[in-house]
Amino acid sequence: MVEEEAEAVSQLMAEHMVMSFPPGFRGRDIVGQDMVMLGANVYAYALGVFRGNAQ
Repeated sequence: MVEEEAEAVSQLMAEHMVMSFPPGFRGRDIVGQDMVMLGANVYAYALGVFRGNAQ
């Protein structure tokens, strides 16, 4: 089951990387967090989980 989940996460990450960031959200601030950085942080965490480095 873990291999299937890893493959699903890998596929979602690949799909995410080819999508452009929605222009209407660029520069928007949600509770002090820029939306571009929020997206980058989520991606970085997912990558850490995928590589076994997440805390």
